[in-house]
Amino acid sequence: MRIGTVAAGVALAALPTALNAAGSPADELAAVVKMFLGKSAVTDWQGVEMIPGIRWAPLPPVSLQNCLPDGGCFTRQGQAAIGGRSLTAVATGARTIVNNLYLRNAGPPFGEAAVVSGLKAAGFSAELARCPVAGAPGGTNWYRLSSGSTGPGVVSIQTSCAGKPCEGFVLTRGGGLPALQPAQMRLYSEQCGAPADERKAVAAAGMPHELLARALFSLIPAATGPVAVDWKRLVSLAGAIEWNVGAPKKADLSYKHDANPFMQTGQAKIAGRLFSVLASGSAVEVRVVYVEETGMHPRGEHVLGEIYKLGAQVQLARCGPVYTSSTNNWYSLRGANIHPVMLRQSLSYDGNQVGDSYELRLDNTLPRRDARDRDPGVGGCR
Repeated sequence: MRIGTVAAGVALAALPTALNAAGSPADELAAVVKMFLGKSAVTDWQGVEMIPGIRWAPLPPVSLQNCLPDGGCFTRQGQAAIGGRSLTAVATGARTIVNNLYLRNAGPPFGEAAVVSGLKAAGFSAELARCPVAGAPGGTNWYRLSSGSTGPGVVSIQTSCAGKPCEGFVLTRGGGLPALQPAQMRLYSEQCGAPADERKAVAAAGMPHELLARALFSLIPAATGPVAVDWKRLVSLAGAIEWNVGAPKKADLSYKHDANPFMQTGQAKIAGRLFSVLASGSAVEVRVVYVEETGMHPRGEHVLGEIYKLGAQVQLARCGPVYTSSTNNWYSLRGANIHPVMLRQSLSYDGNQVGDSYELRLDNTLPRRDARDRDPGVGGCR
């Protein structure tokens, strides 16, 4: 422990010299990015103290009552002096790891072009991965970063706040783009290689919950077709889902209380949100489809309401056990143009964030009843 403390002290003592030698203000900022994303970077809360130019509030990090949209449930505040600018710093992450670093510039701007140039001079490949839609008031660009000496990362550069000049940077470890807030989805595109007037917004075809409802509805067999859905037909029903290559495989799904012996897996990206998908059934027939969100999003969406708009009568059939952090309810979906099915909506809550999971039973059955399940109108089931 003593050796690690001495080594960290020596490294910290050397950082101001290395930072001052970096060159221009943008070069100094690039040095911070390189330190944060470095392959040998210490990613815990004490490790951020090795980032040059930043003084941090004492440990431990602050535990938040409600987690942030970036998934961080812990934060640590700091003040930075980089390139002659005064910046507010905030690190966010989980209990033992820092995932994001926010920097808000209160001094003269670094300038986006200069920052990107500085990153490239530091050895980064900077790919513009998310950008404003033409004519939209979005003021942020996201760049995917990679280099031989660092892990993958993303940096967002904000140059406008509600139409007024401002400057902020967010560094995120890993190659995945951070989730957008619902209000941002019509403002930004991930087709940044196209001419500005041809870029489509992330939510150009609808908001995430609207598109999710359409994806679920598309899995329901039409009233004019056969009730049974074979594996080949399943692929044709779900345009939003990318199924993994290969025939359905034998599987033990007892962890889902699912006795079906075959499964097929896939994934869906719906307005920037990621979902894992699993279908189960017999060797010839699909009986259940699971669609589970891999992250969380702000509360306030109504997927069942959107399914109703698409032509399904939505009736509560059963409520699951009472939990403080989730709900698990079954609904009967019927309509003139669809075969009847059962849909379980599971919502997990974390403060103001929520994660969606769905179980669609194409054979219109309910699973074996749990002793804690409730009927509509009983024990608060509504």
